[in-house]
Amino acid sequence: MRLMIKSSLALYEIKRRFTYLNEFYYNENNFFRKSSNFLQFVRDEGLFSILIHELLANENYLTEIASNSYKHVNHFSKIVLINDTNKNNCRLTLHIWKPPFTKNEINQELIHDHRFSFSSYVLCGTQIHEIFYESKKRPISKVRFQKYKYLPSITGNIHDCFFEKDVYLNKIAEKTVSRGNIYTMRNDVIHRIVFPTGNEPIISFLVRGRQKKHYTYTYNTFYPRKHTLFNVPMYTTNELRELLKYTLEKI
Repeated sequence: MRLMIKSSLALYEIKRRFTYLNEFYYNENNFFRKSSNFLQFVRDEGLFSILIHELLANENYLTEIASNSYKHVNHFSKIVLINDTNKNNCRLTLHIWKPPFTKNEINQELIHDHRFSFSSYVLCGTQIHEIFYESKKRPISKVRFQKYKYLPSITGNIHDCFFEKDVYLNKIAEKTVSRGNIYTMRNDVIHRIVFPTGNEPIISFLVRGRQKKHYTYTYNTFYPRKHTLFNVPMYTTNELRELLKYTLEKI
């Protein structure tokens, strides 16, 4: 039975239940179970669209979210809905892959792992994950990737990228997650998400676990080998508002 949460209380209820997840982040199995239950609750109560309507009506909170949200270098919008200055605490984010993508963007490999494990609910579209592992032997494709250490700098919106070495990657699996489903992923899984080629975006609601390391590994063939800085501007309140309205139209 639905709790019939009023729109004015949706954010409060989500925050209350979300904070509880911080008690489980040191045990990954418990974290995956509890965070998946949290996402199921938000899904079953129909709170996604209610939450977005509530955010759009709260100018102060909208401005706060915009100050932590940006267009990721992997070409998706990362909207931080619930943040915490304690990096060990969980974070709640909305990820939007909004077509159309350029041919150059589609051809970029953008293979990576994460600083954290996470649980995610797919609100719109289909996520296709290609999963890899590093290999010392040359694979059939004979593609040699450049491996980089990618980490945020002190300022937060500037990211440092350092070339480490050349590696081979073997594709070992492909995982498809359709709309309405929840999945989990460990931080050490090397993967990429295949960009949508049609007009339908991919939109996901993600619970980030505790930070296990302060950097990410990323693999591609097009970054320069020298030290690179990515200066990523945060969204303005108006830009965020339009992205949330777009999300409402699609979910």
